[in-house]
Amino acid sequence: MIDLKTLPGTPGVYIYRNFAGEIIYVGKAINLKKRVTQYFQRDDALGSKTTTLVSQIASIETKTVDSEIQALILEASLIKKYKPKYNSLLKDDRSYIYICITKEPIPRVFTARFSQLTKNDHIYGPFPNGSAVNSLLKTLRRIFPYRSRLTHPQAKCLYCHLGLCPGSHPEPKLYRQNIGKLKKVLSGKITSLQRQLTKEMKFASKSENYESALELRRQLESINYVVSGWSALHNFYEKVDLPEDVQSSAIQELMTTLNPYFHPPRRIDRIECFDISQMGLKHFVGSMTVYLNGHIDKSQYRKFKINTKVTPDDQYMIKEVVFRRLQHPEWGTPDLIMVDGGKPQVTSATSLTDIPIIGLAKRLETIVIKLDDDWVEINLPLRSNALRLLQSLRDEAHRFANRYRRTLMKKSINDS
Repeated sequence: MIDLKTLPGTPGVYIYRNFAGEIIYVGKAINLKKRVTQYFQRDDALGSKTTTLVSQIASIETKTVDSEIQALILEASLIKKYKPKYNSLLKDDRSYIYICITKEPIPRVFTARFSQLTKNDHIYGPFPNGSAVNSLLKTLRRIFPYRSRLTHPQAKCLYCHLGLCPGSHPEPKLYRQNIGKLKKVLSGKITSLQRQLTKEMKFASKSENYESALELRRQLESINYVVSGWSALHNFYEKVDLPEDVQSSAIQELMTTLNPYFHPPRRIDRIECFDISQMGLKHFVGSMTVYLNGHIDKSQYRKFKINTKVTPDDQYMIKEVVFRRLQHPEWGTPDLIMVDGGKPQVTSATSLTDIPIIGLAKRLETIVIKLDDDWVEINLPLRSNALRLLQSLRDEAHRFANRYRRTLMKKSINDS
């Protein structure tokens, strides 16, 4: 019998075991009692896969920590160790994220997906939530500035001016010491780090190295703050549904929103998004990104070099890219096409196919639909799962197109 009343109301990690004693799910929370209790609310308030998970829970174990940041790191270490069945993001190499620290003389810190990892780096994770990792690194970078790129311009970069980057020529020994402290945080050895900083600060002060002592005190105070009530990660504790249920909710909401305008209404399993990237009077390219059966599928992305236009014209270029894509039925058939833009871009694409087409106009994130000679404009709530799905697919298309354009520009410069 599970007794929810005895659960602590503190930050930590909760571990679900099934009747065979196997760990089937690991999660984190700022308030363990409140978080776990949410799983045992009405079945109709949960997604189907979350409901299935709850039906298999035989016992609950909790591990309390002092802060959200420690909960995030502990969660990642337990997922890595036990690979629980229902931490289903772990099944998709493209869906979870790691923090990497290189072993170079001037180590770099960056995030990567599983397929991008190398044995030459120190690896921390997996972290189920990329946004949480970005928030974590943004905070830690203010305490221990680091470089994230292999090369650095001689002039100060923006991060240098913000105090987040040590610049092109950091003092190697001091820089590596800071990276070592960062590693301790990511390894969950925060108490050890606090003792180390206290010891170093006292030694620097006793040696009359007051500038170093002040910097060490700043680092210590910042770490103390981060592990005693810091709440920058609160947004990552809002939902209890498993990732598949969130995606399912997004698709259901999208179908409910769009199907009144599609004839006949359809199930949306495959969405393709198209974007154009251009620079001046050269290097016009397009991209296609794909959402398929519950996740963004990078293996099906496609890039296009514009062939029939030599002057900037997003509307014409969208038409060319969608037309060329439709010549490849072997790629599969989309249930929905989305273009980055508003009425002009949608108009150019709807003349090519009967497949439903929408636009996502950036300024107000408005969904645009063409109905014969009329237009429908829809603004979903900013917290809408359906809108977030469309935004992520659109942002991926923008990123992918820009990367291809930069590749062509670099090749053009090298060949000149």
